[in-house]
Amino acid sequence: MQTMTSATAPIPVTTPARRRRRWPWIVLAAVVVLLIAAVVVAEAVARAIVPDRVRETVTTELGLPEDHPMDVAVGGGLVLPQLIGGRLDDLRISSQDVPLPAGSGVSGLTVDADVHLTGVPLRDGVSGGPGTAEIRIEADDLESLLATAVLPSALADATIELAAPDVVLSSRISLLGASIPIELSLAPGAADGDLTLEPTGAAVGGADLSLDQLAAMAGIEVGPVPVCLADRLPAGLALTDVAVEDGALVARLDIAAEMLTDDALLDPGTCG
Repeated sequence: MQTMTSATAPIPVTTPARRRRRWPWIVLAAVVVLLIAAVVVAEAVARAIVPDRVRETVTTELGLPEDHPMDVAVGGGLVLPQLIGGRLDDLRISSQDVPLPAGSGVSGLTVDADVHLTGVPLRDGVSGGPGTAEIRIEADDLESLLATAVLPSALADATIELAAPDVVLSSRISLLGASIPIELSLAPGAADGDLTLEPTGAAVGGADLSLDQLAAMAGIEVGPVPVCLADRLPAGLALTDVAVEDGALVARLDIAAEMLTDDALLDPGTCG
């Protein structure tokens, strides 16, 4: 008897699928992450260095002590592109007790200053932008400043109180053999670049008087009192507004764009 053998079925052979090599994409992602990290670190360093450099420059220019308090803030978005472009888009500097030049009057006057600059050039050939400034003058400093102003002799040594909206001068006059307190209220303003004080009313012995009554009773006639600030400030600054706010005389100024590139505008102005 012949034995029948079944045909042996072929065993399938499977070839393992080739695994895609993903490592180039991983490397690319890692490079991107590293670049972002580098930019973030560089931005942080720039934001730390630029204010320090500005603070050092301002301190040197104004002759301030190295440890004089000063706040510097750089705005306008990322700092690195601004450095590459050679100009800071937005810069704010504020400090207290900043000394003013003596000018043609008394020395030793100080102000609190807040400066806002736009388009600050960092290298030659880059144009600057305009800015604004605000300075706060306390009563004691304004009193010293008024020592150079033309006032009636009865008010020449007056003390000053800043009571919004007026500047109030207080003194004493001799009337009918008696020493009587007198107060003169003046409204601050700005005209032709000068600080102006416009008389608005008076009080003698506690009784309110008009300016005409003051002239008739005490023989004191007071007109507008101009006070020059130009010789104490850089020529590139223009006084635009003055007001009594929060116990201080606040003067607001425009800063010429050319002041950031023209050294002549850094020199003190002159009084007319």
